[in-house]
Amino acid sequence: MYKCREASNEEVQFIEEELTKYNLRKKPLLQEKEFISFKHVVEDDGKIIGGVFGYSSYYKIGYIDTLWVDENYRHKGIGTVLLKAIEADLYDFGCEVIRLETFDFQGPAFYKKNGYEEFGSLYYPNANLYEIFLKK
Repeated sequence: MYKCREASNEEVQFIEEELTKYNLRKKPLLQEKEFISFKHVVEDDGKIIGGVFGYSSYYKIGYIDTLWVDENYRHKGIGTVLLKAIEADLYDFGCEVIRLETFDFQGPAFYKKNGYEEFGSLYYPNANLYEIFLKK
C-alpha cells in the first residue's frame, strides 16, 4: 500500500537527482552545468547601492532572480544599468528568452518600461498581492 510522509533532506536530494537524470535523458543540457550564474553590483564610495543576480538554467533559459537598488538611489538609472548588464550576460551566453517574476508592489512598471512583457500573474489572497511573470 502507498504511504505519503514527510521527506528527509537526503530524500529530497535523491528526488532532485532522479529528476535531473530523467531530464538529461530526455533532453541533454545546452550548457556545461545545470546552472550558470551571473551577478553585478553598483557601488558608491565603496558602499553597495544595488545589485542583480541571474542565471541560465539547463537549456539556456535566462532568469533574473534578484534586482535591488537602495531606496536612496532609485530613479537615477542604476536599476536600468544593472538590468542591461545582466541581460547582456544572458544574451551573450546564448539565452534567447529572459524571464523573471516580481510582486505588484515591487517593479512591474520598471520591467515593462525596459521592454518586458507580462505573460501571467497569480493572486495570493492571504497576502493580498499579485506575483507577476514577465519575459523579454
